[in-house]
Amino acid sequence: VNFALTSILASRWGAEVALRIDDMDSTRARPEFVDDIFATLDWLGISWSRGPQDRAEFERDYSMAGRTAYYRSQLELLRAADLQVFACSCSRADLAASGGLRCAGSCVSADLELETDRTALKIRIPGGVVVQMSGADIDLSAVHGDVVLWRRDGLPAYHLVTVIEDRDLGVTDIVRGSDLLESSALHAWLAPYLGASNVAEATYVHHGLIADDHGHKLSKSRLDAGPLARTASERAQVLEIAEQLASDVGY
Repeated sequence: VNFALTSILASRWGAEVALRIDDMDSTRARPEFVDDIFATLDWLGISWSRGPQDRAEFERDYSMAGRTAYYRSQLELLRAADLQVFACSCSRADLAASGGLRCAGSCVSADLELETDRTALKIRIPGGVVVQMSGADIDLSAVHGDVVLWRRDGLPAYHLVTVIEDRDLGVTDIVRGSDLLESSALHAWLAPYLGASNVAEATYVHHGLIADDHGHKLSKSRLDAGPLARTASERAQVLEIAEQLASDVGY
């Protein structure tokens, strides 16, 4: 539904559509899932002009899992800025004891090394940083605390990779669910430090979430809707929801 909405809005704005597939998490990235993405978009009749056209091209030219060294090199841009970037050795229990958002100990001043299975690299957001996003004022320090840039398992974190990829794609318009409003605010703030002025200045649209009969958000990671039969009626339903969301967000 999100991709269908993005396609509708891009058509109205005269914009290109880019397909990006996140395969950083090896426990959730499988070839059959990638194949299903292409099969579903083909069934919906949605086209795109940027990004891979099939799994072979994705694995050859667009896989994020093969770009870890590149993402790590981009950390130097943040280290060169006047920001508090530090390695943190706090455990989940330590973080929970401190409220879950900020480093619980003295990691900020300890000058620890980024080391797989021992530390994660984080950035401390200065207090009082407020970003306006889709009509809401987001206090980044209160919402995000210390943001993970590089995970303890040796992989780049979602926030870092997303800003870098949007920068490199030259993205100008971003369409997301309303549950990612606070993430968008963080990305817009982080973007200039990564040389991503296009991300900081992008048009952000946050649409309502698809819910079940009890009002709970449907999630692809839980396969709430079950497998698609890809019938004509299901296709019509998806496109109808996307059209309604476009109307809801004012386009």
